[in-house]
Amino acid sequence: MTQPSGRATVVLLRGSGDDDFAFLGPTLARNRRVVIVDLSVTSKRSSDEWTRELAEAGDDCCVIAVGAHADEAVRATLDTRGVVSRLVLIEPEFDGTAPETGALPVLVLASGEPGLGDVRGTLRERPARILSTIEDFLDDAKPPSRRSSRPPAAVSRPPVGDVDLQARPLRDHSTSAVEVDTVIVGAGFAGLGAGIRLARRGDKSFVILERAGDVGGTWRDNTYPGVACDIPSHLYSFSFLPKPDWSNFFASGREIHDYLRDAVRSEGLEGHLRLRSEVLEMRWLADELRWRVTTSSGEYLCRTLIVAAGRLSDARMPDVPGLDSFAGPVMHSSTWDDSVELRGRRVGVVGTGASAAQLIPRLADVAASVVVFQRSAPYVVPRPDREYTLDEQRRFADDPSAHEALRDELFWGAETAFAERMRVPGFIDRLRDRALGHLEAQLDDPSLRAAATPDYEIGCKRVIISNDYYPALASPSVTLEPSALRSISDRVATSAGCASFELDVLVFATGFESTRPPFAARTYGADGIRLSDAWADGMRAHASTTVHGFPNMFVLDGPNASLGHNSAVVMIEAQIDYVLAALDHRDAVSVDAIDVSLEAQDAYTHEIDAKAASTVWLTGGCDSWYVDERSRRLTLLWPDFAYAFQRRLSRFDAENYAVIEAPRMAPALQSSIPSP
Repeated sequence: MTQPSGRATVVLLRGSGDDDFAFLGPTLARNRRVVIVDLSVTSKRSSDEWTRELAEAGDDCCVIAVGAHADEAVRATLDTRGVVSRLVLIEPEFDGTAPETGALPVLVLASGEPGLGDVRGTLRERPARILSTIEDFLDDAKPPSRRSSRPPAAVSRPPVGDVDLQARPLRDHSTSAVEVDTVIVGAGFAGLGAGIRLARRGDKSFVILERAGDVGGTWRDNTYPGVACDIPSHLYSFSFLPKPDWSNFFASGREIHDYLRDAVRSEGLEGHLRLRSEVLEMRWLADELRWRVTTSSGEYLCRTLIVAAGRLSDARMPDVPGLDSFAGPVMHSSTWDDSVELRGRRVGVVGTGASAAQLIPRLADVAASVVVFQRSAPYVVPRPDREYTLDEQRRFADDPSAHEALRDELFWGAETAFAERMRVPGFIDRLRDRALGHLEAQLDDPSLRAAATPDYEIGCKRVIISNDYYPALASPSVTLEPSALRSISDRVATSAGCASFELDVLVFATGFESTRPPFAARTYGADGIRLSDAWADGMRAHASTTVHGFPNMFVLDGPNASLGHNSAVVMIEAQIDYVLAALDHRDAVSVDAIDVSLEAQDAYTHEIDAKAASTVWLTGGCDSWYVDERSRRLTLLWPDFAYAFQRRLSRFDAENYAVIEAPRMAPALQSSIPSP
């Protein structure tokens, strides 16, 4: 993020008309110094010229060259021994035999190498893969390990539709708390992922608390017409629990929910689930070095607390004057009521985000009229959805390597999109042109097109992926009101633009309490400090996972752990790996609790803030749910590549944690979970 001391300066050798470094130059510069040397002059440089230019880069630099510039790079390196410490040659072309470079560390990226294929093609289409390999080489880092996506041993499982999740009957907790090693709060992707990984390593003393009557998180809650994911299905699933038979490139919400319910069944998590158990308070007991978790169904004492409550779990409802007077049904998109009759009704939709863009076309098909209250217009790009063929599904099932290759391709293709969020010229321009071209192709009416044109930079808000949103806006039954909903009086909704509409049903697609999660107000750490107070200036954590003053607590999918360009599941898996490594370390050194230092948390936060400062999320001229409304800090998204997050969390950094021990050794907790 900010350039760490000791990182080598990178020297890029560029020739006339070269665009090989259009991606590598800006992205390498995000956390190290980059110097570009122009090779477009016709005469070869002398050793003195090379020495002078490289000396300006410092006494420890890495030279990177592509193609025919490899000869020049090697010659310069040999002429300036002691200045260049590393050499990277991408698809090198030598005039004759490749010269010897002695003991100098050299990274050669050539076509045919495992995982690279056509290197020049990869540099154009998936350059983040090349970038990650170079950064691993520069920093002497091993690439983050990728678990095999091979499924566990075959289990007998009923069809998904027949799965009946039966959590254990609730016990009478009126007299004593249930003691377990680990409490997981939330049964969405993060909570279930943590439970699966704990169970697979033999841990039995844990429970998963869920306030609802089913698992699935946001995919359980969101059942509105048209709900679907905008991340490819084979990437929006656990690497350690693949699903070879996804029906579509983009999965429906129902299919994702079924995948998570099936995961509970196949991994044997039913006995650990505590459904309809809403967490009322989580409090650190300093004398016992335990967390006391109070729920609507009883209390739990645990050594480790994993909070996986998610960021899309609590609906955000705007404060609209007169809303209580509305005579018809009112619902949020995340609490959809199928009993509400929509056919032939006048429906108002507040919001134009991802949920609204999926919902509006379906409403337009059945409602007499739909009014869309738009506070700001979204950017929309085409949705390249398609069904997977039966042959493809069989191939993924029979050949796990084919499935892994697809997932790998999807991951690195998505990674390249971070250059757009960095506002790298060329990359963000192409994305903007793609969106505006889509707008122009689908909306003929000049006034409607103008109203649907965003007034901020693309990527500042979530980019919508849809083929039917614009056609729905253009349909005779839909009215786009280019201003926010201001007030309600009986059945009349009035916009900030002073337009009034009579409505029968009102739907809010207004997002979630993402930057100020409600669970923080119910969490108390050391000295009784409330997490919401610790986060008064916005969420913050070390490694996006641990919070100073809250020992043995790990937050999944929390501060700066989400993405605006790739799959959230990738981030969740990296965090789970980090948590398990922390637990292993704690047990290996036989300590009761660990607490991240304030210095480490502050340093991590400063790095996040510095890197985020130049991204489109803070410079794009919009207000978005990614940014904390009070501090104006980017607190939701990780402002870097997903592979950089994986790499950052690939090692548990015990040196940044303080050890907390009881005055006397606390006895090991014995699980009071009934045996299956």
